[in-house]
Amino acid sequence: MTTIDSGMDPRRSDRDRDPLVLAEHLEGYIERRASGRIRDLHVVYSDDRIILQGRSRTYHAKQLAQQAVLDYTDGYPLLNNQIVVS
Repeated sequence: MTTIDSGMDPRRSDRDRDPLVLAEHLEGYIERRASGRIRDLHVVYSDDRIILQGRSRTYHAKQLAQQAVLDYTDGYPLLNNQIVVS
């Protein structure tokens, strides 16, 4: 079983948590999974939607960030990936 630094299982859904806490945990998890390849990363959790914002040099890094959220939340369906590839 893989755990992250906070001691939480990334496969466990945290949708019932405080939105700010969830966003903070997701940002840290994405940073580790994408190895810092997302610049200006910001996660917003509002209205039951998770929004990823930031910049990456590759589409692959953008996809890593998205997959990290899906893994952490056990496939939370309302995800909007607004990371800009440039």
